[in-house]
Amino acid sequence: MNETGDMEVLKNFTDILEQLGILYAIGGSMASSIYGVVRFTQDADITVEPFENQADQLYQLLRHRYYISREAMNAALIQRGSFNVIHLESAFKIDIFVRKDTAFEQQLILRRKLLWFSDSIGKNFAVVSPEDIVLLKLLWYRDGGQTSQRQWQDVLEILAVQKKNLDFEYLNRWAAVLGINDLFQKAVNLVGSG
Repeated sequence: MNETGDMEVLKNFTDILEQLGILYAIGGSMASSIYGVVRFTQDADITVEPFENQADQLYQLLRHRYYISREAMNAALIQRGSFNVIHLESAFKIDIFVRKDTAFEQQLILRRKLLWFSDSIGKNFAVVSPEDIVLLKLLWYRDGGQTSQRQWQDVLEILAVQKKNLDFEYLNRWAAVLGINDLFQKAVNLVGSG
C-alpha cells in the first residue's frame, strides 16, 4: 500500500470495475492498514458483487495487462468463491472474492466507505467498513483454527485505533449472528476502554 506503483495498479483495476458497473469493496490487509496500523502489503483483497453479465467484458479488459484465468473466474462466479489477477508488469496480486448470498456479505457492499487514499492517486476507493473488516478478520481467525496472530493483531489494532468511531451495536449483533461473539468480546476486553 505504500508504493505508488501498486496504488496505480489498484486504481486501474477499480476503474475497470467501475466502468463495468461492478460494485466492490477493498478489504484484507489494505483495509486493516487504513483503519488500524499501517503495514506493508503486497496484494489487495476485493469483494465484488456477482458479475456474470460483465464477465466476458472484464476478462477482455484485463487480459493484456493482467494474468487472469477465465476458468478460475467463471468457477468463482458459479461457486461464489474467489480467483486472482496479477498485474503482469509489477506482479501486484489482487484476490477477488465474489460476494456470497448471505445477509452479512450483502452488508459488506452496502456499508462500504468511499475513502481518499492519496492526492497522487486522485481517487476515492470503496473500502469495507471498519466494523465489517473486524468481523471478517475474526471469522478468518476462527476458521483458521485461531492460529493467525496477524489476523488477531489486526483486529486488536483496528479496535484500538477506531474505538471511538465504531458502531458497537452493529458489531455485537453480527458477532452473535456469525458465532464469533466470544472472540469479539475477548478482543474488546484486551483493548479495554482506555
